[in-house]
Amino acid sequence: MALVVNDRVKETSTTTGTGTLTLAGAVTGFETFSSAIGNANTTYYAIVNTTNGEFEVGLGTVGAGTLARTTIISSSNSDSAVDFAAGTKNVFVTLPASKSVILDSSGNIVANNGSNLTNLNATNLASGTVNNARLPNPISDKVINASTPLTVKGDGSSADGQLVLNCSQNSHGVKIKSPAHAANATWEWILPVDDGTSGQVLTTDGNASAQLSWTTPEVGDITAVTAGTNLTGGGSSGDVTLNLADASTSAKGAASFSSDNFAASSGAITIKDLGVATAEIQDDAITLGKMAPGTDGNIISYDTSGNPVAVATGSSGQVLTSAGAGAVPSFQTPTVGDITAVTAGTGMTGGGASGDVTLNVIGGTGITANADDIAIDSTVATLTGSQTLTNKSIVATQLTGTIADARFPATLPALNGSALTALNASNLASGTVANARLDAQLQDVAGLAVTNGNFIVGNGSNFVAESGSTARDSLGLGTASNVEFEDTRVDSFGVGTAASGTTGEIRATNDVTAFYSSDRSLKENIKNIEHPLEKISQINGVTFDWTEDYIKEHGGEDKYFVRKNDVGVIAQEIEKVLPQVVATRENGIKAVKYDRIVALLIESVKELKKEIEELKSGA
Repeated sequence: MALVVNDRVKETSTTTGTGTLTLAGAVTGFETFSSAIGNANTTYYAIVNTTNGEFEVGLGTVGAGTLARTTIISSSNSDSAVDFAAGTKNVFVTLPASKSVILDSSGNIVANNGSNLTNLNATNLASGTVNNARLPNPISDKVINASTPLTVKGDGSSADGQLVLNCSQNSHGVKIKSPAHAANATWEWILPVDDGTSGQVLTTDGNASAQLSWTTPEVGDITAVTAGTNLTGGGSSGDVTLNLADASTSAKGAASFSSDNFAASSGAITIKDLGVATAEIQDDAITLGKMAPGTDGNIISYDTSGNPVAVATGSSGQVLTSAGAGAVPSFQTPTVGDITAVTAGTGMTGGGASGDVTLNVIGGTGITANADDIAIDSTVATLTGSQTLTNKSIVATQLTGTIADARFPATLPALNGSALTALNASNLASGTVANARLDAQLQDVAGLAVTNGNFIVGNGSNFVAESGSTARDSLGLGTASNVEFEDTRVDSFGVGTAASGTTGEIRATNDVTAFYSSDRSLKENIKNIEHPLEKISQINGVTFDWTEDYIKEHGGEDKYFVRKNDVGVIAQEIEKVLPQVVATRENGIKAVKYDRIVALLIESVKELKKEIEELKSGA
């Protein structure tokens, strides 16, 4: 809270009684108490009832649209609080005569009465300096009362309190400076009554109000520290550090263990479960004696999870039999057949009555009997006797190479048209089909000139090539002026001119007419724009040059659609007062709906009109 006096502060009020006034707003050409004085501050005021002449002068406290009458200095009610009657009161800031200080014709300060200056002290001086003539001479013999001790205060921001004791030439001296600000950090040092002896130092007793005393510091006898066995470091001066040396195979010391494999508890190091991996086990290090005991005759195998399992011992004569992947092998009794001999039959060789028996197929010219198959090479097998290909068909896919002319009749039979009934494009490996082989309509298409931009259009009897308006009429499109689009996306659009190529941009060489929906039935929460003049004052109309990047993105400067020099507003300024008319595109660039600013201009004009009418009426 501060006492503030300001110029041109005046409001009206219709409050009655002796209590706090409710203020009705600034009179034209003046400021409100809240804006000029500040809420919670005090100021000198005057209240005048324009109806019956009641008045009051005092010290009041400003609130949000209120004025509390704290101290009454003078009034029409014998200098007591006035019980104001009904009517309009003018409330304004004034400086009471009893609180004024002026200079007389000689330049001396003249107060209302001399008693008002009896309490003048350093705290009453907000700024400036006091002339030496105003100080006692000398001031060195003046004693500062203990009840009001000398205080050296910091500037409240960066500088802390400082007491400087300079030499007679004021060129150097001793500076005593307070520590930086800290909450609840206040200390008091009480100096000793003597100056101590040589070598002593000042020590504190550690209390908030510390009694300082002279103390002889303790000095040790150690002159050096030497690192012993399994230690490193040491020294003979300054701060000395000893470190535990790393452990080795021959000496104690500090060793580190991985927490993944080892655990430490109560000074003991233990190996964790699963703490030893295969990589830490030496090859051939695990002997049979270190393995867990098993059952006599069992065999070690692995299950589907890769874990070792014991295969139970079988009986006499059984063999170890695999059950395939995913199953543990087991001992099984082998099956014994009744065959005693194998004899080679027709077309085969080999056989036998004991041991491993082999049968082979007999080959021939062009035929080779292999272990797993019979191969026929490119040699045509020799046929014996009279052999024909009766009821056998040879097709082209079964023939390779060439067939001698002697294998064909002298004259090939002609094929009738029925033989080509299945001929289609997929049967033509290459070459072209002459126009004569096409039907009439396809001949029409084949005979059309290949012209860029033409359409092939049917006219009811054949196909013709058309372009431009002729093609549009044939396709039912009419003229471009009557083309309608529905749910159509166009990245860039030009009317009467070429599109710019910039996505989302429309260019037109003539007027563009459009209407925005604004019917009251479509709107809710309708409110007038508040403080329009205040808002409009935050917006600047500017001239500017578009950046080269912007001009390049929009097809280059053409003095028509794109100009280097332009006028407009800044989106960031608009966004502060009317964020509803500013949008941020996906690339982070802000854009403004210029038409929406008209609403702010309308309300600003209305507010200006009201102020002009009030000035004309002399209100």
